[in-house]
Amino acid sequence: MSLARSFLYVPGDRPDRLLKAFASAADAVIVDLEDAVKHGAKPAARETVREIAADRPGSAELWVRINSGDEGLVDLQALDGMTHIDGIVLAKCESTAWLDRVVDVVRHDVALSPLIETARALRDLDQVAAHPRVSRCHLGEVDLMADLGGRLPGGRGLLDAARVSLVVASAAAGIDPPVGGVHLELDDLDGLGASSATLADLGFGGRAIVHPSHCPAVNRSFTPSDAELAWAADVLARWSSTAAGALRAADGSMIDEAVVRRARRLTGT
Repeated sequence: MSLARSFLYVPGDRPDRLLKAFASAADAVIVDLEDAVKHGAKPAARETVREIAADRPGSAELWVRINSGDEGLVDLQALDGMTHIDGIVLAKCESTAWLDRVVDVVRHDVALSPLIETARALRDLDQVAAHPRVSRCHLGEVDLMADLGGRLPGGRGLLDAARVSLVVASAAAGIDPPVGGVHLELDDLDGLGASSATLADLGFGGRAIVHPSHCPAVNRSFTPSDAELAWAADVLARWSSTAAGALRAADGSMIDEAVVRRARRLTGT
């Protein structure tokens, strides 16, 4: 299971921002070759990826978001042979057919993460998540709402349904918990923390962000608290010390195999 919680997007044509991103608290930096980069600037952005991959600063994972369709194939050709790229986010990934085309030209040790941001992607979500090369999925909420024709706040139910569907599909496929969408209000750190906690409660493992200042709040939200870790350690200790099928935890709650699975997930064991 990946430990990355915060995925910081940076336009590929802004090398100055990339250096700041790698100096931030982000667990992963996603160099964007798609929407954040105008068509004429994409060749330079691809060269920036090559330079960063050759001499990556810091310890954050390096991911690249590629375009869909023919432009995405050009992106992949530019990435061919690059080392030190941890993963690729596939923008507007709607089918296993596109994943198969990507797999043909991507090294086996590079993680693949489809970005679920269209109605068609939701229709084929189970198949996409279960593809053997997919490590985890990302949810593109802004594009998805535009594709569905929904509006906020009244259309919040559309996002809730998509989030639940993605968590279920990821768990059923046995891949890492999904990555949630960005919080667009850059100065609203309280709202960021609250919405990140909601995503964590739903079963998400992290979220995408667009500003380095969002890293600490997101990392906290997707990190088990000391109290949760203490509870998990107690549960696992009691479970391993007896042959009984059900026990009580220190707080008086029942312990069974389902509770033990949650404790193991919290501790990463």
